[in-house]
Amino acid sequence: MQPPPRPGDLVSLDPSTCVELLEAAPWVRVAFVLDGAPTVLPVNVVLHQDTFYFQTASGSKLGTAAAAGPVALQADGGDPATREGWSVLAQGTASIVTDPELEQALWALPFEPWAIPDQGHFWVRIEVEELSGRRILRP
Repeated sequence: MQPPPRPGDLVSLDPSTCVELLEAAPWVRVAFVLDGAPTVLPVNVVLHQDTFYFQTASGSKLGTAAAAGPVALQADGGDPATREGWSVLAQGTASIVTDPELEQALWALPFEPWAIPDQGHFWVRIEVEELSGRRILRP
């Protein structure tokens, strides 16, 4: 039997809560390795058929996706006044969406990223292989 949570305890989140938090986050960070160095950039994601996607123009994020590189999506949120918060990490592989039907379905979603690239838009799929999250409790 586990003792009741205490203020400040970290509590694991179930996968469905992790997905809900990532989907609702105003932005997330995508982490990948670029030229041997860790790189982290903000993106807006959309969930479609249990898979996360983001838009990008050609560049470092797209290059990693093209190489089916390992990536991580991370988001967090909290309230400094109450010192409550949460963090979610999704690890997986990125790839460029090339299926015309899937592209059409993604373009039809009510999704508008904060930054809209001037050049060609590409959709990147994140195949999540590991998903974890935790919340700081202040009962």
